[in-house]
Amino acid sequence: MADTGRQGGPERESTRRDTTRIKARDTGKLRQRAALPWRVAAFAPALELNGVTFSVLNALGALVAAGSKVLLVAPSGALRQAATAACTQWFELPPGRMGFFTRRELKRRLADFDPEVLHAATPAHGLGAVWAADLLDRPLVLSVYGVKPHELPPVGDTRHDAYVAVDHAVREHLLNDCRIDRDRTTLLPHVVAPARPPVEREILNPRRQPVIGFVSPLFEGCAYRTFVEAAMRVMGRGVDCMFAILGDGPEGPRVRELVEERGMQQRVVQVQHMFDYGRIWEPFDAVVIDSRQVAAGAMVLQAMAHGLPVVATEGGAVFDVIEDGVDGLIVPRDNPDALAERLLMLVQNPQERLRMARACYARIEQGYDAEALAGALGTVYAALQAQEPLPRSFEFLRPTRGAKRAS
Repeated sequence: MADTGRQGGPERESTRRDTTRIKARDTGKLRQRAALPWRVAAFAPALELNGVTFSVLNALGALVAAGSKVLLVAPSGALRQAATAACTQWFELPPGRMGFFTRRELKRRLADFDPEVLHAATPAHGLGAVWAADLLDRPLVLSVYGVKPHELPPVGDTRHDAYVAVDHAVREHLLNDCRIDRDRTTLLPHVVAPARPPVEREILNPRRQPVIGFVSPLFEGCAYRTFVEAAMRVMGRGVDCMFAILGDGPEGPRVRELVEERGMQQRVVQVQHMFDYGRIWEPFDAVVIDSRQVAAGAMVLQAMAHGLPVVATEGGAVFDVIEDGVDGLIVPRDNPDALAERLLMLVQNPQERLRMARACYARIEQGYDAEALAGALGTVYAALQAQEPLPRSFEFLRPTRGAKRAS
């Protein structure tokens, strides 16, 4: 899983890092430090419709709002326009491995930008983050969003100086499976800004035909089959609503074939290659999120930030971001009957859909703080520069569950 920076071969192993300089003392939960402006070079995979991209854009937006300068190094993608708005500069990587001319131009841009710290979104191939950190002799932070082998750094990895997990399960894998030093790991949960509050007159409009969306990268096992089967059960109950599958990926053609096989072309719309991905949530009245996609928690929070009730499959960070029956619904994986019953409840009860929409949006409003997110990232960067252990967690950033806990 070496990060690829050289045409035809992996990057050399880092020789510049000396983790023994980190003082061996337990700081526990450090108090949040003031969010001073930083110059950050952020390396991310293609800006596609997935939780990783949303999480990256949220973090970059928080840093820029706090006065930091951000250079985003990433391939283009569906969310390019949103990325351009979230950072101060952007260097577009070509798909695949970097060639000689791309690396030369990136070297020039990095020299001009002169970042204080580099931050990689994933340990993916081809981003060049390790190569750039060695070139500039700057600390390198890695965010980790999933627990599958390709989503984790190699065992005993020393190419990165800090490892940021987005939930407890990821952090446990970093410590126990990847054997990363505890002093170099921290927990910084997904955070998202409130975007669009629910509109009562739209939700309660009797003439409005509800639209249920399935939002996910389309890969084998992402539950789009379960969604189509659940849609058939809902329609079999005589309910007037529409369904949409939004996402890109290798399973796209098979999604279309499945919809045609089931005779659901008039009720299930597949949406690919949207013109404006910044408005993906607007057509929906509720959304279904499968927890097997990477950074599923970030996708759930994005929907909640737009005032949409979420029906999510159980697993991963979903249990951390949804309180079942309060600000969202959780169903077993690959169970079309259970999913259909939950969707029927939302479609047939506009008042309940309105209550849940308000609850999920209120939770985002109460729990999000862009300044706190920027301060947490700044604390990680400052700890690296001071050669101190990372704070164990920033769990205070986790959106609160319900009014009682918020108070």
